[in-house]
Amino acid sequence: MKRLLVLVFLLSVLSVQAQELTFWQKVNRMMTTYKNVDTLYVYQPKQGFTLGVFSIEQQAGVNVNILFDLNSSADNPLSGLSQYTLKGGISTKLGLELGYGKLVCDYSFEIGPKKAYTKRALALNLLGKAWGINCNFFKITNPYHAIVSVGEEGTPDYWQDEVVASELSMLRSLTIDGYYIFNNKRFAYPAVYKAGLVQRKTTGSWMVAARYMQGDLNNSPKASYDAYNLLDGFSTMQVAIGGGYSANIVCWHRDPVELRDKGLRNLTLNLTAMPVISVFNYLKTISFEYNNAGECVGKKVSKMYCYPMPSFIGSAAVGMTLDRFFLSTQFTYNLYYFYDPRAINAEKLQIQGFEGCSKSYGSFHDWKVKVMFTYKF
Repeated sequence: MKRLLVLVFLLSVLSVQAQELTFWQKVNRMMTTYKNVDTLYVYQPKQGFTLGVFSIEQQAGVNVNILFDLNSSADNPLSGLSQYTLKGGISTKLGLELGYGKLVCDYSFEIGPKKAYTKRALALNLLGKAWGINCNFFKITNPYHAIVSVGEEGTPDYWQDEVVASELSMLRSLTIDGYYIFNNKRFAYPAVYKAGLVQRKTTGSWMVAARYMQGDLNNSPKASYDAYNLLDGFSTMQVAIGGGYSANIVCWHRDPVELRDKGLRNLTLNLTAMPVISVFNYLKTISFEYNNAGECVGKKVSKMYCYPMPSFIGSAAVGMTLDRFFLSTQFTYNLYYFYDPRAINAEKLQIQGFEGCSKSYGSFHDWKVKVMFTYKF
């Protein structure tokens, strides 16, 4: 009897060990399995690899406004305004997307006449039903545009000049977003953004989000000299938190009638609005130093923490599922503000006889429309 019990125990231990998942099996389960799904609201096809192609229409840029008070040789106080813009036209990109389960990676590049401008974008997204992470990087290279005005328009002291730098400047932006969906049992946020989940009935959910944004504008000494050397370069880092609401509006749904999702039909519209506020806002500015010949001989770096500022994240998308094919049109809009009265030093303003102090404010912004066609293996 004892031998029989020992044998049963050993067989039980071996059975448990045989059923224990390896590390990669656990990773695969995490990537391909959605927990706590209300099947009346969400249809979950078998997860696997996806391959997609897409096109993007996008515009991104930065606007900076600098207010400064100057004293002329006659000690008459004058106000000034410098406006700096780096914004390309609407760019068209083509890209390739590869996904497995919840993980999606895509890379895109600009097509058409480039005129020496560079526009690239890379995204890595982990889109879960309850939570997710979106990482996006892009860069644009375009001429730097500056408008500098002093005094009040219509007065004898009024002066204005507008210049476009002869060399290109580069704007880079990295954003990392994380979100959590409260009604994650019935609401499938990724349903219109990737193949893999299908919203069966209309519903929505409140959500919270956190965002890290890092952006920088890099000018050459020549470009800065052309633009009056008032803003030579800067970088900003922001950490923001906020919340909003997202809704999936199901316009058409039909469950599959055979294996491999044959007969599956779905058309869903998503609307999302998410205001956020920065809780950490860091700004670094760069000021080049020039000699009398206009040659750069050094630079000064100023680092400071800025005031909290509001930002906005918004999106709208339509997703259509036909069997194992997925077609999606997505619109996203991002806006980030920064402000600090100590950020710019107007001592380097190249207008003879003037000196003073300044403050600055501005924004990063980008919007894009993405049309994607995906096949799920």
